[in-house]
Amino acid sequence: RRPDLLTMPSQLGVTPRSAAPDDLLELPEYSYSTLLNAMRLRHARYEPYTWIGPVLVSVNPCGDLGSFAPAVMRRYMDPRQPCEAPHPFAVVGRALHGLQRSDGDSCATAAVLVTGESGAGKTEAVKAMLSFLIARQGARSPRVCDSLVGSTQALEAFGNARTLQNSNSSRFGKLAEVLMDERTGQVEGATIVPYMLEASRMTHRACGEQNFHVCYALADALGHAARARSSASLGEAHLPPWQSPPRSFWGRADLWPAWRSLAERCCGD
Repeated sequence: RRPDLLTMPSQLGVTPRSAAPDDLLELPEYSYSTLLNAMRLRHARYEPYTWIGPVLVSVNPCGDLGSFAPAVMRRYMDPRQPCEAPHPFAVVGRALHGLQRSDGDSCATAAVLVTGESGAGKTEAVKAMLSFLIARQGARSPRVCDSLVGSTQALEAFGNARTLQNSNSSRFGKLAEVLMDERTGQVEGATIVPYMLEASRMTHRACGEQNFHVCYALADALGHAARARSSASLGEAHLPPWQSPPRSFWGRADLWPAWRSLAERCCGD
């Protein structure tokens, strides 16, 4: 974010806005250097999202910019006058718009592909898009909303781990299928299918990386004494508090009795 690290717009002979537009297809000159420079300029302006035609490019700001705040969500809620500023909410809006054919009937499906390197922000983007979808379309029941949004945390516990690049890295792929009522547009249900889990992490990890969060959740639920006894099975020494993943990765406080019960059954105590 330091200005001296950026190629300033005056060096390109164009105005700041045209050097880093919302859609990079609008660049006056299209090359690797202008693409990268535009992304760096937008990052310096705390604008993490950029269109490249129908594709949304995201640069993780590694901090909370309030991008998913309720006030931001409301800007994208109106289907009659949708906000077209680059944002994951706009991606959902475009997908919903694509469900409506010109003859007024509904199409069968629409798909959103979220991909990127570790630490790019995929997990948080998917959670935000699911929350926005439910907020905009409504759900058949509160249970559908709670199950869809809350299940992601359970998947993170069993499928995410601390790596050298990311303290909450997803070590699996995820296919989320959301079912919507053709008449009302409300969310009726959803299925989330994990695949390609990095199961080898249970026994082998790179130096400095950790096992799946669930291992530490179970050990912590049993107490410090049990954690020390089970450290050998986790394949690493006892971790100091500053190095352990935050508890928010593992679930709410009211779930700890369930974690403890599961841990006791697993350990045979």
